[in-house]
Amino acid sequence: MEDDVLTTLKILIIGESGVGKSSLLLRFTDDTFDPELAATIGVDFKVKTISVDGNKAKLTAFHPVLFLTLWN
Repeated sequence: MEDDVLTTLKILIIGESGVGKSSLLLRFTDDTFDPELAATIGVDFKVKTISVDGNKAKLTAFHPVLFLTLWN
């Protein structure tokens, strides 16, 4: 039940395109793996309730699609 959740933990997953951020997220939250998973468009977002030292915590993990340009 939602009232049993002690805290919410937030995780932002970042990395270069094609390295497996969505696969990591799916493996942890849904225990699934798809070797043909398409590139993420928008934001990939998952929620999982976990136990930390006997207390329930809601883990929210997401990775946005970011395009960064760096100049010297």
